[in-house]
Amino acid sequence: MTQRLWLVRLGRHGEREDAALENNMLGIGFSLATDLSAATDREAILEHIVAAHPNAKTGTQRNYAAQVNQFVNRMQVGDIVVSPLKKQGGIAIAEVTGPYVYDGSVTGPTRPVKWLRTDVPRDTFKQDLLYSFGAIMTVCEVSRNDALSRVLSVANGGTDPGHGATPDLPVQAISPDDNGGEASTQSVDLSEIARNQIEARISSIFTGHELTALVAAILEAQGYVSHVSPPGPDGGYDIVAGRGALGFDAPRLVVQVKSGNIVVDHPTLQSLNGLIQDASADHGLIVSWSGFKHTVRKETNRQYFRVRFWGRDELIDALLSVYVDLPEDIRAALPLKRIWTLVPEDDEDAG
Repeated sequence: MTQRLWLVRLGRHGEREDAALENNMLGIGFSLATDLSAATDREAILEHIVAAHPNAKTGTQRNYAAQVNQFVNRMQVGDIVVSPLKKQGGIAIAEVTGPYVYDGSVTGPTRPVKWLRTDVPRDTFKQDLLYSFGAIMTVCEVSRNDALSRVLSVANGGTDPGHGATPDLPVQAISPDDNGGEASTQSVDLSEIARNQIEARISSIFTGHELTALVAAILEAQGYVSHVSPPGPDGGYDIVAGRGALGFDAPRLVVQVKSGNIVVDHPTLQSLNGLIQDASADHGLIVSWSGFKHTVRKETNRQYFRVRFWGRDELIDALLSVYVDLPEDIRAALPLKRIWTLVPEDDEDAG
């Protein structure tokens, strides 16, 4: 049987990511709380969708049924899955290890998987695959541009070798038509594609100490007075910042910035907590371009009133919120403009 590559999203806001990573499983929601074991085709699944979404448009119901049918019936053991991670940033890669499973304690279909990578930076992949991963569907097959072998290369610790010239339009994500075959190109999330491009620019320009300078500029645009340690050993104090004319006023921050491929682990978080106390600061901010270990992200609520975690998404959110107030040299290196686009009438991610 031919191995396939699937895109599976773990919730609009990443609400199913923790369970997926901890329990080696994929879940897709769709407000389905019934057993689909006997629903062996799209029409049978459609009955469950209509019951769960009685007020949805007919086209939306059929769209949901197509996605669930892919997940329950078309996806096979040994297939490969990519899941963009909202909370941690980056992309996770998994191998499907079992058939659809009904778990009454979980809302929505689930499947067991083996995680091959959970920490792949998005800019590891070339733009054509990022277009594919930007499809707004919860579940869809990705089949063009030799996508499967390229993802497997990354999963095995290699790089994305690419596939010829990058296409001008996002034409990669495929889902089944009403007859179960591959059909028309699916819509993509333009905002996600734009963020991927911003990420790629930051990753190529703001490396090493330059990323620290960018974080300091964002804090200053937010109203802080900051001091940036010079390049080299800094004892963990990459940036110190505070409010007021001289930066003496609360809240006073100790900031650590990790660029490159450094993924923040628990000892790094413990070290930051010690630095907060030593510096008589109020709070800490840890910025990591390559993200955080799952064990660190689990500390978000416990550390909420003491430490903030900025991965790529949080850094870009902060940057966009103060972009017009950033220094001219930063805006020249990262030229952005705001555009408006129509929101799809039907949100195809019902997870």
